[in-house]
Amino acid sequence: MNRGIAEIIQMMSQNFERDISMFDKSFLEKSIDKRISALSLKSMQDYFNYLDDSTIEANQLCESLTITYSEFFRSPLSFAILEQWILPKIMEDKAGTSEIRIWSAGCASGQEAYSVAMLLDKLIAFRTNETRFRVIGSDISEEALAASQKGLYDAASMRNVSLSNLEAYFTKHGEIYAISPKIKSQVIFTYYDLLSQANDYPQESIFGDFDLVFCSNLLFYYSPEKRKFIIDKIMRSLAPNGYLITGEAEKHFLQKQKGLKEIAPPSSVFQKK
Repeated sequence: MNRGIAEIIQMMSQNFERDISMFDKSFLEKSIDKRISALSLKSMQDYFNYLDDSTIEANQLCESLTITYSEFFRSPLSFAILEQWILPKIMEDKAGTSEIRIWSAGCASGQEAYSVAMLLDKLIAFRTNETRFRVIGSDISEEALAASQKGLYDAASMRNVSLSNLEAYFTKHGEIYAISPKIKSQVIFTYYDLLSQANDYPQESIFGDFDLVFCSNLLFYYSPEKRKFIIDKIMRSLAPNGYLITGEAEKHFLQKQKGLKEIAPPSSVFQKK
């Protein structure tokens, strides 16, 4: 590990009681380089000296490590597979028995959770059997969760939303698009730390047992040890034959994971064996 990075990790722990050791070291280095540039400093040593006596900068660094970016239908391939194959299969297996349960882990500002809720609502409209579903979005950012619950998005956020979904599930107010009350009512947003030792899933889910879990564009920010902890936790939260979707750049983390099988390559969709 870069000596400067190791020293900053130690300082953050000793001086500010902030543990940043769980993050991937290359991600840490890039984030610190951005802080060095933002502060017009010249070196890692300069940043170390600056950070040594600045609670404000310690907080700024931690905030820079909290990624809260998302998009509607972010992975077109994965969402196409969901719409055409996986969700209809889940609906067929659970129709008339129990609700479909979905978890968007690290939901950021809610686009992923709302995207899958839109797909389910549209698919259910063509079925005669009663089908219920619950989507839970979780994150550690209170700011992101507040934005999720509001369900308000700018025009740039709509670039992956089809015209039919835009007309059916959004209301435009000036330059802002509001998610429909019907979809909002199907999604619960809650604080949950994926690194928590306390439980394997958000308390709002009551017992986990998810048919589908999204853990997208999150795993590569963590160290190998924490990444394994998160994957093991999600494995325990999945129902038998449940599905896990990661970001396409992260699927190599799961290709050798015991208890999972890759389906529909080159997508990043896996199924619990």
